[in-house]
Amino acid sequence: GYEDVLPYFRKSEDNDTFEGRYHGKGGPMGVSKPAAPLPICEAYFKAAQALGIPFNSDVTGAVQEGAAYYQLTQKNARRASTAMAFLHPNRSRPNLTVKLRANVRRIIVEAGRAMGVEMMDGTRIAAEQEVILSAGAIGSPRLLQLSGIGPADHLQDLGIEVALDQPQVGSNLQDHLDLYCIAEVSGPHTYDRFAKPHLSVLAGLQYLITRKGPVASSLFETGGFWYADPDARSPDLQFHLGLGTGIEAGVAAMPEGGVTLNSCYLRPRSRGTVRLASSDPAMAPLIDPNYCADPYDREMSIRGLKLTQEILGQDALSGFIKAERLPGPDVRTDDEYFDFICQHSKTSHHCAGTCAMGPDGTAVVTPRLRFNGINGLRVADASIMPRVVSSNTNAPTIMIGEKAADM
Repeated sequence: GYEDVLPYFRKSEDNDTFEGRYHGKGGPMGVSKPAAPLPICEAYFKAAQALGIPFNSDVTGAVQEGAAYYQLTQKNARRASTAMAFLHPNRSRPNLTVKLRANVRRIIVEAGRAMGVEMMDGTRIAAEQEVILSAGAIGSPRLLQLSGIGPADHLQDLGIEVALDQPQVGSNLQDHLDLYCIAEVSGPHTYDRFAKPHLSVLAGLQYLITRKGPVASSLFETGGFWYADPDARSPDLQFHLGLGTGIEAGVAAMPEGGVTLNSCYLRPRSRGTVRLASSDPAMAPLIDPNYCADPYDREMSIRGLKLTQEILGQDALSGFIKAERLPGPDVRTDDEYFDFICQHSKTSHHCAGTCAMGPDGTAVVTPRLRFNGINGLRVADASIMPRVVSSNTNAPTIMIGEKAADM
């Protein structure tokens, strides 16, 4: 439960702003507020407040709802990755070996036990105790299926010898579908202006001297959480204010610059799959997120997109925004909104659920992350989440790793 995992959230964190019950100090992962947010961020907060969405100084604390500055995985104005935080300081440990470009072909399973792994070049690495799979919500089910662990009919169709028929491997795929409203700004209010070569040079110098400016920015410095369903037990929408345009794939930057407000529905009911395209481990898997297959997801996503338009249309932002460009005034009916979503949405990179944990034998892994039906194998990544969390998946996935290390 929550009380069981809260210490592991805190353990990894070195928060330079907050402390107390919900935050950690002194951990390996730096967490910071934006170094020097732009004035449009404060205007965004006022626009949200005009619609009844309060400002919340800490949306990762006791109360999630509200508009807020995001707490970023940064330390000293530099991106803090798990590689930099956990691996690099420990590279000299005698019990740690890190191999680059060491792609695994399959997990070696003999008599119902994971014995090690076989690399793409044929090299075999034996496990003294366990194989721990942490390839992510796409990579983990892919490697399991290549190893003969997964839906038997699918594996047999591809000519893969079945080591364990486990139909839930690669099923239950969940993600947050990211939508966006883009507006043209009336002046140099976002980071778009730094696309010009001479300003890019100045931005680099500013970062070197002050550790501030666009180079220190995540581009998504503010956002927040609110409700698509007013009866939801906690916020079911998330927003990200992107300080520019051209951020989204396939959307060109606007000549005078722009601003992007993203929304995503946080509790999708739709479920997708990860399957193999071939028994060839060099082939990419077939990923079907099955977005909006459930009509409820479609309705809630449209509500979220409409709310982004309302926020950007408030008087508090009138001094910054010239006009909305996408979806734009021609999108009016729910069918038109859904057509827009089908053409312009994207992943939030929050994939989860494809090796789901559960209390009984039908689940892929146990609450101690042991693989049901295969001895000597555990999975420790976002794939073990039974349901995707109602926020970003980065911190929860780090928590899973921290707790797995204590098992």
